[in-house]
Amino acid sequence: MPELGKGLAGKVADEVGQAIASGQHAPGDVLRTDDLAERFGVSRTVIREAVQALQAKRLLRSTQRVGLTVRPVQEWHLYDPDVIRWRLAGPERITVLDELTELRAAVEPTAAAAAARHADRTMRTKLLERSARMRAAAAEGDRTSFLEADVDFHRLVLAMSGNPLFAQLAPVTEELLRGRAALKLLPTAPDPADADRHDAVAVAVASGDPGRAEVGMRAVVAESLEDIHMRLGARRGE
Repeated sequence: MPELGKGLAGKVADEVGQAIASGQHAPGDVLRTDDLAERFGVSRTVIREAVQALQAKRLLRSTQRVGLTVRPVQEWHLYDPDVIRWRLAGPERITVLDELTELRAAVEPTAAAAAARHADRTMRTKLLERSARMRAAAAEGDRTSFLEADVDFHRLVLAMSGNPLFAQLAPVTEELLRGRAALKLLPTAPDPADADRHDAVAVAVASGDPGRAEVGMRAVVAESLEDIHMRLGARRGE
């Protein structure tokens, strides 16, 4: 699904989407365009555009007699980057983090193995370059560069798999990685061991070893989930 625009309608859709994801507007609640226009101080045209964006993401259903109704979570486009961002900002963020990491565990190791089998030399070289960027950023303690290289690394692995369905999950992984940063669920400085794990995947893919690539990626995802829960546990104990 397309991400929200940056105009006024996009801002309204973003606020309403966050309110729905947080439970402020529960499934079955009815929203009225006039009320929304008054609440945000905007025209009905702006509200219509915002509503269309939320309907496209399946957060809202429009019926002639009732109006706009909030859909159950199960009906939302849960892979949509905006929906992921809204859910990660809401009270169910821990559940969402687990769901997204479980999805990664089901897909990314298989994608890494496929990449080792199918990718050409140019793509293998690019993956090694991404892991080198992660190592360099870890050595320098550069969290921003490390995150960007991490996002690029996983996007590339999914693309290299040769499976377009895997490739289209790249925005899901990206939102999870960026969401962890936004929620302060990452180390204060990049972890060199994490860079090493990614490097092991890149080397396995580059050498055409599907088994090692799959095992390596499984270790990357498992460590990510373990680290998330460790940090959440520490936060509860504060």
